[in-house]
Amino acid sequence: MTAQHLLFLLGVPFFSVVVSALARRFALNGPLVLVVIGIVVSIAPFIPDYDLEPEFVLMILLPPLLYQAAVETSVPSLRQNWQAVLILSVAMVLVTTMLTGFAMHLLIPEMPLPVAFVLGAVLGPPDTVAAISIARRLGLPRRTVDVLVGEGLFNDATALTAFRIALAAAVGETVTFIDAIGRFLLSAAGGILIGAVVAMVWDPIRFRMRDPRAESSISLILPFVVYITAEAVHVSGVMGVVILGLYLGHRRVRAGYATRMLDTAVWDVIVEILEATVFALIGLQLIPILRDVDHWSGFQLIGYGLAAFAIVVVARFGGVFTFGFLGHQFTRRFRGTPPNRSTESQAVRTLFVVSWAGMRGVVSLAAVLSIPMTTNTGEPLPERELVQFLTLFVVLATLIVQGLTLPPLIRRLGITAVEEEKEDAFAYCSAMGTAANAGLARLDELEAQLPDPAVDRMRDQALWRGEKARRYAQQVASGGPSARAAAVDDARRSMLDAERAAVEHLRDSREINDDVYRRVLNQLDLEEAFLERR
Repeated sequence: MTAQHLLFLLGVPFFSVVVSALARRFALNGPLVLVVIGIVVSIAPFIPDYDLEPEFVLMILLPPLLYQAAVETSVPSLRQNWQAVLILSVAMVLVTTMLTGFAMHLLIPEMPLPVAFVLGAVLGPPDTVAAISIARRLGLPRRTVDVLVGEGLFNDATALTAFRIALAAAVGETVTFIDAIGRFLLSAAGGILIGAVVAMVWDPIRFRMRDPRAESSISLILPFVVYITAEAVHVSGVMGVVILGLYLGHRRVRAGYATRMLDTAVWDVIVEILEATVFALIGLQLIPILRDVDHWSGFQLIGYGLAAFAIVVVARFGGVFTFGFLGHQFTRRFRGTPPNRSTESQAVRTLFVVSWAGMRGVVSLAAVLSIPMTTNTGEPLPERELVQFLTLFVVLATLIVQGLTLPPLIRRLGITAVEEEKEDAFAYCSAMGTAANAGLARLDELEAQLPDPAVDRMRDQALWRGEKARRYAQQVASGGPSARAAAVDDARRSMLDAERAAVEHLRDSREINDDVYRRVLNQLDLEEAFLERR
């Protein structure tokens, strides 16, 4: 690798993070801005072409992103929404694969049916990163966000398994329907087994280590270990990483506070870099892919691209509304609840948003770029370059068209979670009160072993937390935190700034050493972190 290419590879993450930060600063759609800038940069004559290596995405970018998403996913919520998640991440991916394959084969007779199914498989999984960020920013109902998160966790496993089966048929292997189902189930089961075994082995070890740095360091390595191990034995690495993250994330409450804080900081930085880089790389693939389809006219390429985009969108709308309507009707009749126009209207609007949130991403590109150039007989694989172009076209079209229109669509449909926010606030206050009471009860048990001043101080701290939660509940009940409460928080932040400046002066004048300075600064930072988290 030349120094120029190395500088380019390092420059992409750097400028991607800068652009992402600026997009947040001006309330813009970060993924979309990064894709557009990537396209513009790829056209510039002084920028070298960068051919995206599939292994770079599937083995370097995908495992940590999947792992962190799984760690942050609520397992109880996943259990509650398992039907919707299963439909979107398995049924919808397979339906999209089949419909796209048949439709594109009919539209382009030169494209053999197995190759068309390869195209359908790579276009099957939506990349929900952009959709989830928009949904959370605009305050969609929690269940909708949870379903999108669950879909994003599992749909890549379905799509990559379907892609391998379709690709095997395209290069000349004999693949029957029973064989395809067997491969699919074996791949999923094998990935689940590897992820679960690694998680259950590592889980008791990490709690005995009590070494935050070592625990966080190993948490960075484990997703790659699981993914590479699973892929080496030809099962789903995606499924293995997801199971690993779900298991460890559900049980991380048992880890020490320092480990949780360090994990949060480390993974926030890693995910920021990786997500920004992913969307920039999508835009940078325009020129490398366009140069391989020069035997097709521009009108043909655009026409086929628009057709593929329309098929993918229609397939998602049809599948989501069909499965969603049937599921809603079944649930309503099973519970014996009468029809409710308001509830029915809300369900239709939510299904519309979920349907329109089917943007495609870098996993589709990585899969399509890994297609071999020849079949098993050594002949060129038919229409390989066209499949790559159509994949890039659909990825860009969904990110630009759906990415631009999803926020105004959500606002126009009026889907909000105001009541959920109030319920969360009351639940937070109740939990803080319960925690304070539990702490006081434990203090009563230990009181005889402690000096009186320490007991009084700890009792006052617990009572203060409970009282603070009670006052916050009153504010929520009266319509939200008052301007006076906000002014108090702002004043406390200003006080913290003054305290930091004073401590910094003590360090600079050498009245305290750096160790003392860092300890005091850490305490002040923890208090401000509490204000922000609250």
